[in-house]
Amino acid sequence: MSTPDIPRNEAEFKEFVFEIVGTLLALIEEKDPFLRKHSERVASNCANFCEEYGIIRKEDVETIYIAGLLHDIGIVSIPIDLLHRTAPLTEEEMIRIRRHPVSGEKILGNLFFLEDVLPIVRHHHEAFDGSGYPDNLTGADIPLGARVLGLFNSLDNLIFPRASDQALSMEDALVEINGRAGQQFDRGLIQDFITFVESNAGKSEAYRLNQQTGTIRTLFVEILGKFKSGKINPPVMPQVVREMQTLIKQPNSTPEELAQVIERDPTISLRLVSIANSPVYRGMTKIHSVKASIPRLGLKETLNVVVAIANKSLYETKKVRFKILMDKLWVHALACAYGSKLIAQALKLDDVEKYFLMGLTHDVGKILLLKEFTETSEGSSLSIETIGANLQEAHIGMGRMLLKRWGFDAEFINVINHHDDTEFSPDTVKEILVVHLANMLTRRIGFSLFEEQVIFAEIPSAQILKLKPEQIEGIGEEVKTIIADVAHLF
Repeated sequence: MSTPDIPRNEAEFKEFVFEIVGTLLALIEEKDPFLRKHSERVASNCANFCEEYGIIRKEDVETIYIAGLLHDIGIVSIPIDLLHRTAPLTEEEMIRIRRHPVSGEKILGNLFFLEDVLPIVRHHHEAFDGSGYPDNLTGADIPLGARVLGLFNSLDNLIFPRASDQALSMEDALVEINGRAGQQFDRGLIQDFITFVESNAGKSEAYRLNQQTGTIRTLFVEILGKFKSGKINPPVMPQVVREMQTLIKQPNSTPEELAQVIERDPTISLRLVSIANSPVYRGMTKIHSVKASIPRLGLKETLNVVVAIANKSLYETKKVRFKILMDKLWVHALACAYGSKLIAQALKLDDVEKYFLMGLTHDVGKILLLKEFTETSEGSSLSIETIGANLQEAHIGMGRMLLKRWGFDAEFINVINHHDDTEFSPDTVKEILVVHLANMLTRRIGFSLFEEQVIFAEIPSAQILKLKPEQIEGIGEEVKTIIADVAHLF
């Protein structure tokens, strides 16, 4: 068993704390995904409110944020069927549910760095008039953080209840909370609370994301500047790929010549044969050589697969905490590559292998930024979720620069520049439209960093390409099958 790194400074210790908090949140999510989203909204609202109105000391804002994330961790001890029951609960069952603040305090009690969080977790269901639980505290005896948390916890339960048909509007929820001022809630907090909620339209902005975004953007700008000035050398395309590209352009090149080039790299050779034998490409018999793989795949598809194998090495890291994000980016790139190719085939476009390569490289700037970012001391103290969210903004310039260095033509650079556009016209070139649609398709089928509902009939690239939603759905299912069959072979 490897020895974990000991935090060497305050930034590393903070990241260590948030890694533990993230593990506990995963435990909550495993019990009840609804509860995790509720906790994240409550935590962000509490922290943003306290920071904006100076409710507590600035150095304590993070404490209430963590308390918000973990305030319901005691619920993991409650049977899931009891949580989801719509029928009235017995008195005994209500007592069990009302013990969750005490259970939460007990679960977190052995973590010395969460000592300040414990009173907020234990008392977030106390009421100002003493009618709350578990200790019937009154007024100022209730910790201030717990009073704030109680407000936002109630608001979220009213606006986002488990039973969506019982949801109140923001306005109605505020009326109900205001009606309990002085009884359940601290009257001294109510007016600022109402103003805050109304000014934010009831939306919860991710507190930690906002705190770290400025730092991440600054680091990304510095990395881009270093690449442009030559202080950081970008990776080079492997020699075998460059030789293959030259050979394929020659009209009289043969599979035998191509095989000789590929066989100089044992790793690429082995993976190429494995992929040629996968269900995606498999023929009647199993093959055992590069020479036999090439006719099965075709010259251009062989080049695509070799480029993909070579690119896979870009997505490898020794930094364990970044590995999941790297893996997600790789699967996204591969899914976009096959999606682009299948969309091009459905449209009967020429040179469908070109679309595969465009899909594969459209986000390559993200991985280069991420790899360099992992080496910075500042980057090691920032959350993975925040880093992933901010990659989107900076990756185009990096990708454009790399593809130019690799000798890709203007068509590929154009795709890099515009695959994330939101508006297109009938004059937009098909390469951009195809990769854009494939990119959106990966969001629908779960191979993207983005989680959102994608309606194909409303996507402008799909409209211009005149592909019906059911056609795109079918392509998505095919991509899912391909990824399951070959992603692990590259």
